[in-house]
Amino acid sequence: MDQRDSHNYFLPAFSLLATQETLAAVRQRILYSRRLERLWEFIERCYSDPDIHLGDAAKRSGVSRDHLNILLGRFANTTFHELLARYRIEKCLELLNERNYTLTEVYSRCGFNSPTTFERQFKRWVGCLPIQYKSKVTRNRRATRNHHPDF
Repeated sequence: MDQRDSHNYFLPAFSLLATQETLAAVRQRILYSRRLERLWEFIERCYSDPDIHLGDAAKRSGVSRDHLNILLGRFANTTFHELLARYRIEKCLELLNERNYTLTEVYSRCGFNSPTTFERQFKRWVGCLPIQYKSKVTRNRRATRNHHPDF
């Protein structure tokens, strides 16, 4: 893990998250659309609910499901499911770096309803399994206390 972006967590340089613009930049582009602004507020408020669906998001945004994804493609080059998964993974990274939560606590707090889905999405976005990432974060905390960062 060797890259720190504008967040308070480290990412492997090869991870999908490290190669894309930040969520803050995505949010800035989304704010050009009132409907997508409502979507962002919905995601911020409800990302921890594992039962969020595209239909719910579209309804809250005041558009059809297809139109919501068209807007997201135009303004953010993404889809609702991609944006939600990325948002959840970034929240997981924050929790893993903030405190010594168990992986079960992390995935359940961030809206993943199974460890399998969490691991698959985490590996996709971060480039390693959650247990590997947590282990490196834990080692880094210990090394930082001893002034020898592992990252």
